[in-house]
Amino acid sequence: MKKRKSALAGTLKQEFKKDLELFEYFLVLINNASPIRNVELMWSEDLEQFDPGERSRFTTGDALVQLQPLGSLSSAGSELPARTSPSPSTHFCDLVHGFGAHEEHTCARSDKPAKERCRATSCSQVYPCHVGLTDIAVPVVCDGRYLGTLFSGQVVTAPPSPEGFAYVRSQLEGQPHIDMARLEDAYYRVPVVTTAQLAEMVRMLEVFARYLANAWKRLEIMSEFQHVREREMALDRRQLAEMLLSGQRNNGLETNQDAMLALARNIGMDRIPDRVLVLRLPTATHDSAEPAISRREAERASISGSLIGSMIGSMTGSMSGSMTGSTIGNHLTLARVAHLIEDRCRSWPNTLATVVTPGEICIFTALKSKNSSNERMLLEDMAQTLLRTARGQGLLVARVGISASHQHSAELLGAYHEAASALDSGHSTVNWFDGLSERQQQPTQTLTRVLKALQSAEAESMTAAVREFLATAVPAAATVAQLQQSRGLLTWACEHLARELVAMGANTSVVNVAKERAIQIIMGASSSFAMGEAFRGFVEPMRQQVGQLFSQRDEKIILETQRLVREIGPEKVTIQEIARDLKLSAGHLGRIYSRTTGHTLEEYLIRQRLEMARRLLLDPRLHVSEVADRCGFCNPAYFASVFKKYMRCTPRAYASQPQRWSSPASGRKSGSESGSALLERVG
Repeated sequence: MKKRKSALAGTLKQEFKKDLELFEYFLVLINNASPIRNVELMWSEDLEQFDPGERSRFTTGDALVQLQPLGSLSSAGSELPARTSPSPSTHFCDLVHGFGAHEEHTCARSDKPAKERCRATSCSQVYPCHVGLTDIAVPVVCDGRYLGTLFSGQVVTAPPSPEGFAYVRSQLEGQPHIDMARLEDAYYRVPVVTTAQLAEMVRMLEVFARYLANAWKRLEIMSEFQHVREREMALDRRQLAEMLLSGQRNNGLETNQDAMLALARNIGMDRIPDRVLVLRLPTATHDSAEPAISRREAERASISGSLIGSMIGSMTGSMSGSMTGSTIGNHLTLARVAHLIEDRCRSWPNTLATVVTPGEICIFTALKSKNSSNERMLLEDMAQTLLRTARGQGLLVARVGISASHQHSAELLGAYHEAASALDSGHSTVNWFDGLSERQQQPTQTLTRVLKALQSAEAESMTAAVREFLATAVPAAATVAQLQQSRGLLTWACEHLARELVAMGANTSVVNVAKERAIQIIMGASSSFAMGEAFRGFVEPMRQQVGQLFSQRDEKIILETQRLVREIGPEKVTIQEIARDLKLSAGHLGRIYSRTTGHTLEEYLIRQRLEMARRLLLDPRLHVSEVADRCGFCNPAYFASVFKKYMRCTPRAYASQPQRWSSPASGRKSGSESGSALLERVG
């Protein structure tokens, strides 16, 4: 039988991580006060408590790295001493299993059976390890479900003796990675505890195991509540969509409007939508155009208060008959796209999506914008995003219709008809229902494309957008009245583009000088060709300035990133911390760094840590595990693996003959592991 996966989702994972912060402090307190200093929490293999790439175990050493980093001060104000491991017993065990490299053939021989006994009995285990040390295993169990095991011990109950080490040596025969001289020295420093101290440690771990189980239970209850809440919100969204499309008036009462506002607030909207978009998707049936249009008109005419129920019944009825495999596949694709569209609309403020008929999705929205032109640009962007979502699922001929703005909720049924009519009468992928004629709409729409091309600073898209704008704004054979109208339109276009460029960060004086020069030429031009050339002469230098602006900005970001790495230290800094200081997202920062420097930010941080490691390895007083700790590597064995992949030698070999080995190979990666994966495991 397949094991059931246990997982927490979303913000609840972060809440559980906060609970685990207390566990880290618990480990540090034990390390400072108890003779049994090391504790390890190992999660169950079938438990997805965090993301798949994160560690399934946490130890005292990890807590010390996070809460007592090297160079931190004690309560007395003095610097804490350097460390290689949290306790002498941990150092002994590190030597036995080769810092994790040979754990399966050494310590796991006794730890795995103890873990299975904990899982089977839900009882604590005190047992001898394979070399004679005393270990403790305490299960973490929540409502009969095994979550993990707390391991501790690695102590002896009698003073170390030559006979005891002889037994250790006999158990470790055939393990060439072990330096017996160093192991013997570590053996005689293993802590000696009494039976009472051992029992007290077991009780302490059992108390904290109950705390972890209770924390997990509490978050499971919260997760179930969250699922119920999401289902309720889905029903509220459907009910609000039904009310908006009912088209009913209030009959002199405010009850209906108050109910709408209450539903809107409950699903996270602060205002009632004032505009409708209709996304029409291709369906499996390809009848003649006339019947298709008449069916759509009949469907729209039949929309009433029971719209949603009839919609679902229609979909179910259409799928209940005999259908081919392609028809079933088309229905499944439409359902998948509908879910994606609904999820995407929830990320926009004051936006709601619902399926009206199979292949037709209605989107209600209320955008906050500076003016009508800005609102039109935002709606155009929204429509293009919806189309990209549909095309990403293979529906390449999807189209969007956009209604006019309506101030009253009772008019949104009419807005739906407007958007559908725009689709029926138009031929573009995005069709507007406007009072202006198509000829009057075109210059405004094409100027929006000019602005987008300016923002991207791409020469080809800019040339095409300007050509399209001039074709609609400046007719070739124009009368005197048309030339005067074109002058006004081009003057307004220059003013509008100048304001947007200044808002993007372009030099105000340079933009204003270029704008005034272009307007002066346009006003004095005697032909449409001269006016068009003046507009081109204004746009092209502005495109170059935007390109320079973005280039200089990227270089400044790179310099500031490298300064932060030097200031904070490569062993401590994280990409999220750098991005937060620069007020960027981590993904955007990574793309800028890769595009500008030719290598990733993760690789840069790894190289900086390795450069620090090379310097520290030249100090004969420092052990490899201590160098790994100081450079931000939480695992000495993994530090050795990363060092060898980049330096082509082991840390110990480099420390012995530094002049023999060169610097890390540029851009070198090993196998299929990327720089980001390396950095996640490094620290």
